Amino acid sequence: MKLSVTIYSLRDYLLSGRLTVPRFIEVAHRLGADAVDLGYYWRSREERVEAKRKLQELGVELAIYITSNDFVKPSLEERRGEIDRVKAAVAEAKSFDAARLRVFAGDLKLGIDAAEAEKWVIEALREVSDYAASEGVVLAVENHGRHFSRIDVVERILKEVGSRNLRVTFDTGNFVFAGDSPVEAVERLGAWVEHVHAKDVDVWGRPCAPGEGCIDFEAIVRRLKSAGYRNYLSVEYEGRRDPFLAVGLGLGYLRGLLAVVNL
Repeated sequence: MKLSVTIYSLRDYLLSGRLTVPRFIEVAHRLGADAVDLGYYWRSREERVEAKRKLQELGVELAIYITSNDFVKPSLEERRGEIDRVKAAVAEAKSFDAARLRVFAGDLKLGIDAAEAEKWVIEALREVSDYAASEGVVLAVENHGRHFSRIDVVERILKEVGSRNLRVTFDTGNFVFAGDSPVEAVERLGAWVEHVHAKDVDVWGRPCAPGEGCIDFEAIVRRLKSAGYRNYLSVEYEGRRDPFLAVGLGLGYLRGLLAVVNL
């Protein structure tokens, strides 16, 4: 397994203009990351070109390309728009030679029946996973949002879609936020895991840097290893600490943990 940092961890710096995407790649490299998760925060075509050049210059890998979508939309027209958004993101991922694309299922809104929402998500994921397969990109749906982060829901969707090209971005913290155990989640979903967001949660339920909270990362990593997982552990930080410090702490913890697990 290798270490990555998702660009979302530095969102405050990016949104305020204090950090560009190429500069984020430099920072992640200096902090010791092998790779980065990119998407969302582009400001120009030129920045994309510079980011790709920076990856090559520093020897930093692109762990996964990320996009944001929501298939839980009442109208077919709205869902078609979200499907088109994901297909466009597949093209963006290919432009960076990314092997995988992180997507969402969506958010369950007030007044929408959960079974109906899952039906919409399954239909959409079938189409986009087939499309991504035809383009040589693996889709990795993240457990995200309270309903669609539940183990049983994720497992049900994967089985119903039934595509070898649809896998999981396994977010450790999101399982906790949904009231589930990430250790149980890896036991049930380990064979589908394509990418990992290493997000920790403290005893008060607040997000923190990996290693600072209550999540049993050693158990998770050992189970991932047993399941044959060989991709990335990507630090995702959502807390109030300065994200540079939190990301550095998380990378250091995970690097030490991998050394222990691989003894």
